[in-house]
Amino acid sequence: MVPSWFLAGMATMVAMEIFRLRQTEPIAWIGCDYAGRIAALALLAAIPAARAVAFPCEQSKIGLREVTLWIVGIVAFDRIVDHALAEYVNAAVPGTRVGEIPRAHGWLYAVDLSGGLVLVAYSEEVIFRRCARALLRNSFGDGPAMIIAAALLFASYHWWTGFGNIVATLSFGIVAMLFYRRDGTVLPLVLAHYICDVYNFS
Repeated sequence: MVPSWFLAGMATMVAMEIFRLRQTEPIAWIGCDYAGRIAALALLAAIPAARAVAFPCEQSKIGLREVTLWIVGIVAFDRIVDHALAEYVNAAVPGTRVGEIPRAHGWLYAVDLSGGLVLVAYSEEVIFRRCARALLRNSFGDGPAMIIAAALLFASYHWWTGFGNIVATLSFGIVAMLFYRRDGTVLPLVLAHYICDVYNFS
């Protein structure tokens, strides 16, 4: 059974995601995005059972060199494989994107590209890697079924971005969970995720 705190955190993010799709001004869109993510993280921090899962003290199980190679590999995988995959799927199945991100400029763009994308990466890695693994392995174990289930959950959160991006996000989620299972920490994944998003949004 999925804990109510996880459903509440997901519902908060999804509700703000739906609301932000109605926004046409960059500052309103970004404000909704940040609000949903911060509210979900605050909810996880406020509930003791959720806090124990979402914010544990993690220690790397592998060395710095291997962690670095994983980060470089994840970013390269996203740039080479995921982008090609997204373009191929979008060409085969066009017109599946529900909304567009309003383009920010000036100081707002700088804030979003720095702090905003860190928030995006951190919130998604905590929820879709750390929390999802902890919850899903009770039903699926810690092998391929859990990895695929967590990646499907991660991809479904990106439902509005178009079928090509959903497939690419699924692929990224599988690779990210492989690393998380190997290393046991999300902070390197936050860095890799952030670098990928900077490439994607700059």
